[in-house]
Amino acid sequence: MVKNLTIVVPFYNGHRYIARLIDSLPDHIPILVVDDRSDTPLHSNQIYRRDKPIQVVRLEKKGYFAGAVNYALKHTTTDVLVLNQDTWFENHYWCGVIEQYRDRFAFVGERIQGQHPSFGEIGYIHGTFMFMRRDAIRQVGLLNEELYPLWGNTAEWQWRVVRKGFEALPLHEIPGFRHERKSKERFGSSIQTLLDQEPEKKDLLVRTPPLLSVVVPCYNYGRYLQDCINSLIGGPTILGNMPGQTLQSFEIVVVNDASTDNSAEIIDSLSDIRKGIRVYHLNQNVGTAQALNYGIDKAVGKYITFLSADDMREPDSLKNLVRVCDNNPHAFAYDDIWIFHKHQRIKKWKMEEYDFEKLLYKNHIHAGIVFPKVAWEEVGGYPAIMSDGREDWAFNVALGISGWCGLHVPQYGYLYRREGQNRTETNTTPWHRERFLQKIQSLFPEIYGGYRPMACCGKGRNSAKTTINTLAMKAMTQNGGLMSANISGGMVRLRYLGKKMSSIWTGMATGTEYVFGLDRQTGWVYTQDVGERGKSGLLNYKDSNGQWLFEQVSTNTSTKTTEPVQVSEPVAETKEAIVETENVATTEVDATAAQENVVTVPDPTDLNVEEIKRLQLDKAGWTEVYKIELAGRNRKGAITFIEEQIASFD
Repeated sequence: MVKNLTIVVPFYNGHRYIARLIDSLPDHIPILVVDDRSDTPLHSNQIYRRDKPIQVVRLEKKGYFAGAVNYALKHTTTDVLVLNQDTWFENHYWCGVIEQYRDRFAFVGERIQGQHPSFGEIGYIHGTFMFMRRDAIRQVGLLNEELYPLWGNTAEWQWRVVRKGFEALPLHEIPGFRHERKSKERFGSSIQTLLDQEPEKKDLLVRTPPLLSVVVPCYNYGRYLQDCINSLIGGPTILGNMPGQTLQSFEIVVVNDASTDNSAEIIDSLSDIRKGIRVYHLNQNVGTAQALNYGIDKAVGKYITFLSADDMREPDSLKNLVRVCDNNPHAFAYDDIWIFHKHQRIKKWKMEEYDFEKLLYKNHIHAGIVFPKVAWEEVGGYPAIMSDGREDWAFNVALGISGWCGLHVPQYGYLYRREGQNRTETNTTPWHRERFLQKIQSLFPEIYGGYRPMACCGKGRNSAKTTINTLAMKAMTQNGGLMSANISGGMVRLRYLGKKMSSIWTGMATGTEYVFGLDRQTGWVYTQDVGERGKSGLLNYKDSNGQWLFEQVSTNTSTKTTEPVQVSEPVAETKEAIVETENVATTEVDATAAQENVVTVPDPTDLNVEEIKRLQLDKAGWTEVYKIELAGRNRKGAITFIEEQIASFD
């Protein structure tokens, strides 16, 4: 005999089935039938059975499956067994199943047929036969009527159950349990009736979690990953115990970008398909852009967001961002930032309102945006050319070009860790910013030349009158912009002498693409790609008339200058671009002395480790290479070798 149990039957136009189910149930178990506004109301006398405690209630307004079950959960105090109206039992062996598993498992039921990527071989329980334990109901809450009124709510509830520390058990077979639906039919009779009556609601009524996929690329950040995940599903973090996101219809896709420390082992220990956490390990380090693309390709959510492995999110943040995207179908959403250090939030960082024209030269959006996966597919993903940083900047520009405009949500939802562990300490120099900007310009030369397609989030088709050159100069001279006069570290400034507009030139040594033309006549080029006249490199390029296309811009100055060089203030453009404002001041610099102190070295991020080992440099050169490698690819083998070279001079 099964005690402390109420059988709940959500009912809708199932008059021809319900008597068979009622007759197959034990006499001693209370039965609650919830009529979800059937065309013809179900009355108690239609299913009355002597010695069977049966109650029939009719909802005041349409609730669908989730609403009907939630009514029963709120009006009962026992454990609950939810049964479809068109099911029945040939015997009472199922009672033994509940008695066998109810102590260990808080959620037991019939498993879906087939396999869903986010639930793997375990699968999830659906509403044909669904046992729900009362203590789990109290802690986890009701089914999600808002997102999944009819279909998918049991899958979402299963994630919430497991993420709260309970266990769930989807069963391939329940002894003696039978279902009227034919094996090849996807939906039962009541669901099919609703879909026929309300075809405009099909996307809402039959969708399955996840609504959102959180992609977490990880390179040597395994030590922070537990905090990251617990901010999503709930649990202890460095900032205290987190309740988890108020939106739980998400999966987590972790991509190990060939970490060289123990991150792979940590990632595997956190992998748990029962909680919707999937992991993938790349065989070689490809950088954040390609790691993100790999993870997004594997993701199945309607929406995508990026969360760095060392960062976290506030509980309401994902729910609010997804809601904005739901209400604005052709947009992406972003919020504001809390910077945290060790055990406390230390500083708020408010993002600017979306402005595509400003975005071209200053990324005022952090990396953790929420966007539809179809937008990623439309723009071709994160560009691989941005493998060493600012991939989110380039991606945001691509979205804007295609008409996926940003919406700023005024909430401090993104938790950014600032403990000296990330690239923001070293790759926000003017040299890096110029380098990133050049790469983005090479991706979208027409846009930076002033062209705006009709769908663009900018000023409209061909409406931009300012040329790329004047816009770039404006960005360089404004507070927080680039300081081109102080660029160093392996780049030389060239002037274009030809007559073409916005053409892309590829450096043969590094493979880097550069944009030059009448509307962008000067720019910085890696030393390896410059070459020399009559031999190789860009300086050796000629036009059809035999005229040289490039010349080196002299940076020598015969007199000292006391003009102040502006120091970049914080730019809330990406995770890597966030720097603190304290103790930052404008400083006077002797330009001649600055030029004399420049150390020109090859860029190690464009070399493999073996090529780095063949370099012949002095201590200053190796030190500069060391800084660039730390800020860029940060390869363990390269770092170890360079440290040995520096030490050899001592």
